[in-house]
Amino acid sequence: MDIEIRPLSQADLQQATEIWNCIVAEANSFPGDQVLCETEAVALFDQQTETVCALSGDAVIGLYILHPNNIGRCGHIANASFGVKQEYRGKGIGRLLVEDCLKRSKDNGFKGLQFNAVVSTNYSAITLYLKLGFKIIGTIKEGYQLKDNSYVDTLIFLKSW
Repeated sequence: MDIEIRPLSQADLQQATEIWNCIVAEANSFPGDQVLCETEAVALFDQQTETVCALSGDAVIGLYILHPNNIGRCGHIANASFGVKQEYRGKGIGRLLVEDCLKRSKDNGFKGLQFNAVVSTNYSAITLYLKLGFKIIGTIKEGYQLKDNSYVDTLIFLKSW
């Protein structure tokens, strides 16, 4: 499969928003609980340091947002969120996105990449992050509410350079 990874364009917006909203509706990884209309998606994607998508032909099959994890004196560590279209999961798209994000984090002057709330049941993300050299630096007991209203732990990951 030939995959192009590049910054999100206006032409990609509808498909990227659909992926984002699908993940929000699944309620097993993203912290947000509301789907976005196109105007809200534009605002979200535009306020990031980078919003990047993976394409197969003209089809957006994944994306990520990259931004500072905090403000001011803590703004040198990045944070990111990743999403892959359901039918493309397990095919290495997430890995391509995370690897690209690591490069763009460095290119943007960040000194590390931190994930604040990786849901403990998101085994594919956890496995990928560990393979790419991230370390688990903390656990938040019952930090995430699943769709069925039960709670699971979240993990904090960090990779510094």
